[in-house]
Amino acid sequence: MTLVVKRLILFCLLFLSGCSNAILQDFSGKIYGTTYSIKIAENSSYANLESKIKNELTRIDYVFSTYKPSSEISLINNDDDLEWSKEFRNLYETSMEISTLSEGAFSPKDNNGYDFSAIGKGYAIDKIAELVEQNGVNNYFIEIGGEIRSKGSKFKENWIFGIERPINSKKSPYIAFNVPKGGISIATSGEYREPNHIWGKGPRDLLSVTVAHESATYADAWATALYVLGKDQGLMTAELNGLKVFFILANGDSIQSSNWSMISP
Repeated sequence: MTLVVKRLILFCLLFLSGCSNAILQDFSGKIYGTTYSIKIAENSSYANLESKIKNELTRIDYVFSTYKPSSEISLINNDDDLEWSKEFRNLYETSMEISTLSEGAFSPKDNNGYDFSAIGKGYAIDKIAELVEQNGVNNYFIEIGGEIRSKGSKFKENWIFGIERPINSKKSPYIAFNVPKGGISIATSGEYREPNHIWGKGPRDLLSVTVAHESATYADAWATALYVLGKDQGLMTAELNGLKVFFILANGDSIQSSNWSMISP
């Protein structure tokens, strides 16, 4: 066998070996009464992350789940004198920041005590993003219950997110966008699938509100706050705070904040 042939065979083997690793890795399951999916587009295996992801999601569940009697939030709601963890306090302070900026439209407390359900999924997404990045992942798409955080690309192609068409009968995209490769978080709030699950007085003249932000925590909280505020006050608040927001109105039309134009379809 000639040297040229040997080199050609070696090149082919290396090429095939490289291609075999270019498989989209997807770690998915159920959590927080919904589903999650973490997609990783790297030329190396990250199978070791699956258990770490599950453990982190479960850990967060036992901090903020009001459905678990032994979670931190449940224990705090039953004992006003219980000391708060740093994590709990940080999320409370973030919630109160959004509450102040939205003039009370967002609240981390109801008649039953503290409740972070309107910010918890976004927070969990941010923590999983920290986890995968700490393990060397630069191209990922994280989704929990419809909220996302993404960075990089899907093997040289843009990740794509879609805003759901807010109707009860069928899930379909209202509009789709390329995710900026530098990364972004997207959260949507509305009651078109779960009527009356968002507390707070408001005009209810929107079908859904989608917020793009660097932080999934803030995107999640702001989406809820702006939905409660309604079309006019919501748009005004979005502009005052420089937010990227896409509103779908009760009649099916849409309006956007001026900064939403920074995201190209």
